[in-house]
Amino acid sequence: MKTARVLLVDDNQDNLDLLSVLLSEHYVVSSYASAAEALRELDTVKPDVLVLDIGMAPIDGMECLQAIRARPGHARTPAVALTAFAREVERKTFIAAGFQAVVTKPIFDPREVVGVIDRALGALRPGQPGELRAAS
Repeated sequence: MKTARVLLVDDNQDNLDLLSVLLSEHYVVSSYASAAEALRELDTVKPDVLVLDIGMAPIDGMECLQAIRARPGHARTPAVALTAFAREVERKTFIAAGFQAVVTKPIFDPREVVGVIDRALGALRPGQPGELRAAS
């Protein structure tokens, strides 16, 4: 049974379509081709996890996450970054910006994305808002 709600944002239509189909097998997915669209629909969607492309314009994934985090009720929504920037220094930057995980594109193994989202959904400890479990 699909219960977790995923807000997916990627400005590349092919990536968006592929990920939407893949993730729809496991989650309830709301997909958007721009950060502006996603921000307009955020309170309607009420996502359990965010999956945001980093390299979007004019609002990139990091700016989108900041805008979402500033909204009431979304400060601790787990977030996964999608990016072609795979160097360790960049990954650390994304984690420091508030993402719980980073998935490098292109995505060769769809199970990787599902596993990362599942781990991000489980990252917050019940009763301890904002405190993340150590990565295994």
